[in-house]
Amino acid sequence: MHIVMVQFNVKPNQVDAFIEASKDDARGSVSHEYGCHRFDIIQDRETPTRVAFCEVYDDRAAFEAHTKMDHFQKWRKAVEDMTEGESKVAHCRNVFPNDHATFGSGISGVDESFFSGSLHVIHAALPVKSERVDDFIEAVKLDGIGSTHNEPGCLRFDVLQNIDEPSELWLYEVYANPEAFQYHTTTPHIKKWRDTVKDWYAGDRPPGVRGRNIWPPDNWHWSSGKPRA
Repeated sequence: MHIVMVQFNVKPNQVDAFIEASKDDARGSVSHEYGCHRFDIIQDRETPTRVAFCEVYDDRAAFEAHTKMDHFQKWRKAVEDMTEGESKVAHCRNVFPNDHATFGSGISGVDESFFSGSLHVIHAALPVKSERVDDFIEAVKLDGIGSTHNEPGCLRFDVLQNIDEPSELWLYEVYANPEAFQYHTTTPHIKKWRDTVKDWYAGDRPPGVRGRNIWPPDNWHWSSGKPRA
């Protein structure tokens, strides 16, 4: 899979307009692009001007095709003056789970307005020492397996690697609600992971985006199942 992780700083007076324009692009992408499997929009709970995308495509060619679609061009024109500072964009490959896990979000015929965005999502980059990347991946994959297999409230735990900067890893975690995430923080597998990797970071961890799903709604596919690899 080719996964694009994006984080924006939206101007305070443009947040609602940015979200509505982005939802139109997300709907168009998942509904009309065969190569697009997810287009998740997340808003930080504590800092609502922080908005993130997680986009999943078959490959780089499918992403390039996305950038030529009318709904993308309309979105880009609409939001060109709505953000401030530099947006973070990372083109990634999935290191956990593998392509056999569930990556698609769409469910045809479902009323997307029926459920509000009540999930809790972690969208975060991890700077790792270059000599420890492989070790870090193996350690965090074990945390991902423990989370998706032993926590009913953990819907997915994706570990991604920046294709252009391999020492930058990403976590994309989805929980049924904030309480499910708080439970996650008390589990033995996360304690083991934290203790294992604590000295393997290359500098401070960026804050990331931690918040609720803006799109798609709760009643679409969010679970990756119980992946082993």
